[in-house]
Amino acid sequence: MSENNLKKCVPIEIPDDNPFQNDVLNRKDNIETLTTFITSFEQSIVLCIDGGWGQGKTTFIRMWEKYLLQHSIPTIYFNAWESDYTDDALIALIGEIDLAAEKLAIQDKNEAEKSINKIYEFVVNFLKATAPTLANLGIKAVSGGLTNTDELTKALSSLSESLVKEQINQYEESRRTLGNFKEALSELARSYANGNKDTPLVIFIDELDRCRPNFAIQVLEKAKHLFNVDNIIFVLAADKSQLAHSIRAVYGQGLDVNGYLRRFIDFDYLLPSPVGSVYIKYLVTKMGFDKNLNNDETHIYHHQKKLDSIIRLYNLTLREQESFCNILNVVIKTKYHTMQENSVLVFLLIILKIKEPELYKSLNRFDTANIIRLILKNFNAKYTVELDNVNYHIEYLECILLSICSGIKLNSDAPIFKAYIEEYDFNESKKNRLLEDLKSVGETQYDFNSLLIPKNIIEFSNI
Repeated sequence: MSENNLKKCVPIEIPDDNPFQNDVLNRKDNIETLTTFITSFEQSIVLCIDGGWGQGKTTFIRMWEKYLLQHSIPTIYFNAWESDYTDDALIALIGEIDLAAEKLAIQDKNEAEKSINKIYEFVVNFLKATAPTLANLGIKAVSGGLTNTDELTKALSSLSESLVKEQINQYEESRRTLGNFKEALSELARSYANGNKDTPLVIFIDELDRCRPNFAIQVLEKAKHLFNVDNIIFVLAADKSQLAHSIRAVYGQGLDVNGYLRRFIDFDYLLPSPVGSVYIKYLVTKMGFDKNLNNDETHIYHHQKKLDSIIRLYNLTLREQESFCNILNVVIKTKYHTMQENSVLVFLLIILKIKEPELYKSLNRFDTANIIRLILKNFNAKYTVELDNVNYHIEYLECILLSICSGIKLNSDAPIFKAYIEEYDFNESKKNRLLEDLKSVGETQYDFNSLLIPKNIIEFSNI
């Protein structure tokens, strides 16, 4: 493929023989700790890997899955979102367990197949035992054919007695079937672990927070109640806050979601957020942007520091950083020379397009001063003391925007500059950085086209 061809960010490769080969976020320590944790339990547990949208949960559990397989711990991966077109979560889960038999290194596949056949049989019986009773379904038909009140009362009385007996029989049958199901499931877990009763079967459930609310609840219920078997560990990867929205959509906004989830989830593990801008640096190198921006190392460093500043300020998730690189790739491959002249503004506009789409869309030449004011207000709403201490080099952009707003070369005596400092009451450290960057920005004349030109070159790009 030619270097000039467009390409998108692709998932991180996780080799079977070296799961941490591309572990740019240093997840190895987290995974080793979690492995020690789950292998310390003999009972079944449900662990939730809690992380926000786009924070790398899928990559994390895929990496963990390969690591466990390296250590002869059998795993099953179930993408709940890809399966929520089905009507029954139990059927989908059993299907994934069956498929795993073909992938795992099982010594006695015959024993595993026998256990799976038993499970199939018990699932069929269990679904029959928990289905609506025939008597219950027949009430409407009977009542619809009777018009006399006394006759209807006698018929319903007879049906009620039959209904109670049938329900009792169904309950007893479902209890027996459930016990047999769990016994067969335990046998299967041992088969997958090659007979080692101390080795758990780890079932990963991914994308639960993206499912239909009813299906997500079904998966939780099945995992906790039907699969509550010693040495079976469930690991859910989900954004618990999003999962809470799904649950409230079914049970109402007043539900105590944390209390509800504690019925199904035994332990939470908050996926650590990536430190700094290590991931964007990895993407920039992987996609060859470090070569595209300039061969001069000082120039690359200049761009990288400004890019790091904006990404930190807007707290881009890993997925949003990938979206950023996808758009930047389009710009570099199609309008590279235009971008060179306005690279820092291109970085800013791409991030606004991803994180603040309404603000981005408002950019036009008819309300220049107000739009610049809104962007600067947006900056300062995100700025914190912690960011100030790290020195994010965001002041360079602030000075460019003030220069665009004034329409003249900017200096420290400019009224717009003084008014900006006064409005936000910056501390001395921030003021000094602004004054320092003002010297660089003041050498260049900026106008509103400095924003519109880079905006035009990213309009057709897709996030």
